Amino acid sequence: MFKIDVISVRLIFALFLCFISVSYSQEEASIWYFGFNAGVQFNAGSPDPIVLNDGQLSTEEGCSTISDSNGNLLFYSDGITVWDKMHNVMPNGTGLRGDPSSTQSGIIVPKPNNPDVYYIFTVVNEANAEGLCYSEVDMNLNGGNGDVTSVKNVELLSPSTEKISAVMHGNDTDIWVIGHGWENNSFLAYRVTPSGVNVTPVISNVGEVHGGNTASTIGYLKFSPDGQKLAVAKWSNNSFVEILDFDDTTGAVSNPVTINGLFYLGVSNGAYGIEFSPDSSLLYVGDTNFSTSEGRVHQFDVTQPTANAIINSQTILNEGTEIPGALQLAINGKIYISNTSTGNLDVIESPNELGANCNYVSNVVDLSPGIAVYGLPPFIQSFFSVAINVENVCLGSETEFFIEATDEIESISWDFGDGNTSTEEIPTHIYQTAGDYVVSVTVSTTDETKTFERDISIYSVPVANQASDYILCDIGNDGEESFDLNTKTTEILGTQSATDFEVMYYASMEDAENKENELTIPYLSNNQEVFARIYNAQAPNCYDISSFNLILSQQPEAQPIQDIITCDNEIVDGSETIVFNTITPIVLGNQDASLFNVSYHLNETDAENNNGNLPTVYTTVNNPQEIFVRIENTDNNTCYDVTSFNVFIEDQIIAYTPENMFACDDASNDGVEVFNLTNQENAIINGQSGDYIISYYSTETDAILSENAISNTYQNTSSSETIFARIEKDTNANCFDVTSFEIAVLEYPEIIMPDSYNICTNETVILRAPIGFNSYSWSTGETTKDIIVTQPGDYTVIVTKVFNTNPITECESSKTIQVIESDEAIFETFEIQDWTDNSNSIAVFVTGLGDYEYSLDNIVYQDNPVFYNLEPGEYSVFIRDKNGCGVIYEDIYLMYYPKFFTPNDDGYNDFWQIKMASHEPGLEIYIHDRHGKLLTKINPNSLGWDGTFNGELMPTNDYWFVVKRPSNGKTYKGHFTLKR
Repeated sequence: MFKIDVISVRLIFALFLCFISVSYSQEEASIWYFGFNAGVQFNAGSPDPIVLNDGQLSTEEGCSTISDSNGNLLFYSDGITVWDKMHNVMPNGTGLRGDPSSTQSGIIVPKPNNPDVYYIFTVVNEANAEGLCYSEVDMNLNGGNGDVTSVKNVELLSPSTEKISAVMHGNDTDIWVIGHGWENNSFLAYRVTPSGVNVTPVISNVGEVHGGNTASTIGYLKFSPDGQKLAVAKWSNNSFVEILDFDDTTGAVSNPVTINGLFYLGVSNGAYGIEFSPDSSLLYVGDTNFSTSEGRVHQFDVTQPTANAIINSQTILNEGTEIPGALQLAINGKIYISNTSTGNLDVIESPNELGANCNYVSNVVDLSPGIAVYGLPPFIQSFFSVAINVENVCLGSETEFFIEATDEIESISWDFGDGNTSTEEIPTHIYQTAGDYVVSVTVSTTDETKTFERDISIYSVPVANQASDYILCDIGNDGEESFDLNTKTTEILGTQSATDFEVMYYASMEDAENKENELTIPYLSNNQEVFARIYNAQAPNCYDISSFNLILSQQPEAQPIQDIITCDNEIVDGSETIVFNTITPIVLGNQDASLFNVSYHLNETDAENNNGNLPTVYTTVNNPQEIFVRIENTDNNTCYDVTSFNVFIEDQIIAYTPENMFACDDASNDGVEVFNLTNQENAIINGQSGDYIISYYSTETDAILSENAISNTYQNTSSSETIFARIEKDTNANCFDVTSFEIAVLEYPEIIMPDSYNICTNETVILRAPIGFNSYSWSTGETTKDIIVTQPGDYTVIVTKVFNTNPITECESSKTIQVIESDEAIFETFEIQDWTDNSNSIAVFVTGLGDYEYSLDNIVYQDNPVFYNLEPGEYSVFIRDKNGCGVIYEDIYLMYYPKFFTPNDDGYNDFWQIKMASHEPGLEIYIHDRHGKLLTKINPNSLGWDGTFNGELMPTNDYWFVVKRPSNGKTYKGHFTLKR
């Protein structure tokens, strides 16, 4: 279907600040120098720029250029150095207060009504000292090449953000230059008049505060070309964009709208470049993400009545790995973008158009050897106000022309650039050939007559050729399939150039007409009609639409077929007859048999090409033999599936009978043991070739049916059982045989003898094993039932009992006997507690290998080596080895002293003496009177003290004694009474 766009939308040429008395032309912005020695020139009559390589400027960000009204270069600057039109540094053209890392390091503004004087406004980076300044350039100096005068680096604002822009005053003579303060929300508008720069600004405290991290000073500030709006990009740390109203008469800023939450977040991310469309209706914002090397451009419709409506009008353009820098409107009505990722320029071809119709194109201008970085030169935005408005630029449509003027038009004359003219105020014209034209209009009002020119392009309208229906097999039969619609582009283009025309696809005619909801490719869809819009790549509204159908055919799925494995019959010929009709239902599964054909083939090629169909009943010729199966859609045989299965013919198999299995019982002697039945497998297979599965059962029926198999490690439930073994091919369970064998548990040969024996030092002991075993094996190497040992230690005997089973089974057991050495005790010492009537004690200390007991009479023994409650006197302590290895004894004496004596020669108690003193040689005994006077020293072997001192009888009284006992090193003291 052929379509000519007659929608009344003003294209890139429609601008509204179109007063007949405009003081400046566009040509002042025709030359740009920027980046690393990059440059372009826009010439009248040419829609695309020419690349310049003669620039000396090399900077990352802000820069500025100015030409005369005829487009001849005057000078350019990076905000620090000024180069003249000959690309030489002006004599006083260094040391300006811009910065190579300042967003808008400088902008050049002409002095009104003076074609020879210009002002360079500069801003330093990141709110550093010196802020916003201006310097004056006089073009009469330096031989007419211009120089910076003594009016240099005049400070206007400090600190300042990196933002600056300029626009015409409402009187069409003066110019407003605006900046933004730091750590505040102040806009400062400076008025440039024929008298110079008014250093007293109009201050508007409105909108968001710009402060915090100094990276937040970064981002562009731009006026709209009609001078009615102002936009600010704040980069870094919760980036945002502000859109405000500007009064070009008073310089006041008002009505802020803040857009946030839509831009990349982070210190090194956010909104940076910013630009209005030529008609001031749309705002474009470059959004950078240096953290992930991503970027995008946002478009907003600033004509919307509310802040939310503006935000909701967002369209994202060119999102991906290319990071945009500055955005700058050019005199050809297009917006150019510094592509920081490639060093080239991107372009928005139709910036007055909403959404994708604006036609964003990447890398359209190759600047080699120059490189675009972040900045592009800003200009007075009023330079981009154009008088001629054009609608409908598709070839064959009526192209409409008009101007807007504030004064009444008395006469008007149009020249359409193809030899045709008109004197109508709003004429229409149909161009016969696509191409570029210079349209001019001469307008007369009551005040003056002026001629305006505009370069326009008339674009070819493509033809949407009819594409064939797009048919796919519905893989997975889920009602959807992925269509690569691009495969239809060649059909729709036909002989038309793929470079000049592009094709997009939509789900409805309405979407195709409005260029909305473009289908993603690949496109997941079912049966539906798709509309293809072919359009001119340079003018998307020059288009045509055709449609075609997406058709899904049901895709059959060949269900898997298990290989057929069978046993060879008695003929043993290695072949098998197959009835394919019994297999077809398996291939179909749940699929409708009426929708599909199933065929069988000898090889995959025949199955793929549907050749060489096999008969329904087929006898195999090979072993094994692979059969290929094809299932296809009866309505569309390109939708098919192929599978295969194998036919294996196995040899017959025999289960040989193995020997019975016997297990020796363990020490529990419970008649239950675990049998490893896999030990029977070699005997059951008996050398047959192939891979087999052997399983075991408790009954023959279970073995035949292959049910209730028992574990290969089987624990019996009775002392004797029959086990049935089934052997089968691992590839075919139907090829099997069954045999059986017995299992039994034999009695444990228990060794009943003591766990330990005792042996006295230097003696022997006999270890006697029980009778009833066939063999004995001692750890000493002896094989007799009994052995004689002379040393203590562990001795192990292994006995073997032979059972007369078939096959004969030997069971053995072992026992370790401990031979423990013992000996008579070795007396070490004793401790006594005496000097009482009957509460004395003796503690004996011995060493030795044995286990000892103790006695005072060699009759009654105790385990405790301490005897209590003893009277004074003489004792013999016996120490006996419990294992019979000897008895020793030791004599011990318990001492005591009398409490009184009566030395009256009556034969009773005539002497005082320590009892048992004579049994301890070296005992020292001293007698003192009550005053401590030594009376005598008693010999322990004497009768004792007779009660005299120097031959005199001592009187009745208490006397004191001191006894020094060398056997334990102790001294004892006490007293007794002498009675007369």
